[in-house]
Amino acid sequence: MCSYIYKGKQQIFKPLIPHFIRPLTDNDRRGWKSNKKLKQWYENEPKLMAITESQSSQGQPMIKTVNFLIKDSAKVYLDYTFIDNGVVKVDYTLKVKPGLPNIPKVGLQMGIDSSYKNIEWYGRGPLENYMDRMYGSDVGIYSMDIYDFIEPYVVPQENGNRTDVRWMYLSNPKTKEGMLIAADSLLSMSAWPYTEENIEHAKHTIDLKEARFITLNIDLFQMGVGGNDSWSDVAAPLEQYQIKAQNYHYSFYLIPINKNTDPGAMSKSILR
Repeated sequence: MCSYIYKGKQQIFKPLIPHFIRPLTDNDRRGWKSNKKLKQWYENEPKLMAITESQSSQGQPMIKTVNFLIKDSAKVYLDYTFIDNGVVKVDYTLKVKPGLPNIPKVGLQMGIDSSYKNIEWYGRGPLENYMDRMYGSDVGIYSMDIYDFIEPYVVPQENGNRTDVRWMYLSNPKTKEGMLIAADSLLSMSAWPYTEENIEHAKHTIDLKEARFITLNIDLFQMGVGGNDSWSDVAAPLEQYQIKAQNYHYSFYLIPINKNTDPGAMSKSILR
């Protein structure tokens, strides 16, 4: 999905595409070197192989896509179902064959309006948390500016993830327009005012430059941060916090909002 215009306003500024990697953390880069051990996921980019139109069982228009990732080994199937009032349901299915290494993360990435700098979410918080760094983070409804939402590590790297997210609403703090992401399962989500490429290659925070969009990660989950040490293979996440290469499925709703609306109530109305 590369364009999504709601009431005359473009919502997408970078296409919604399957995404399997994260900016390397200190543990990843200096420790267990995940980009080498899991290189099939780091060195391959999804390619659109097929697109078809159809209808859902309720007669709603659908677009089905097949994304080719690793030759003869991994494919992503994305189904977009168009519902009333501009709502789009996204169904994600990953199918893999045996023999692939563990996956850094299972998810999607897109760019949304750069003015959507206020973030409200129902999930774990308020600070960043990961599957192996989540037990001190309570589930609740939190709200903060994107610059408080991210974590400004001296050496830029993966940051800002929130786990067990039921919904997340990114909005313009002045107009209250925004994008709500709601799911009937628990997601991992993050947002940055920078591109992932900028984060990955920046040596210091001064090297980070605001992009023309907000990078939004809508993931089923990503691997833990590890860190029993930071200089060897022991830096890797423990086995229970890594993601096995197998089939996965999840779904969520993209809900554009152009007025001051309660995101929790809107989520309930869509998911019921």
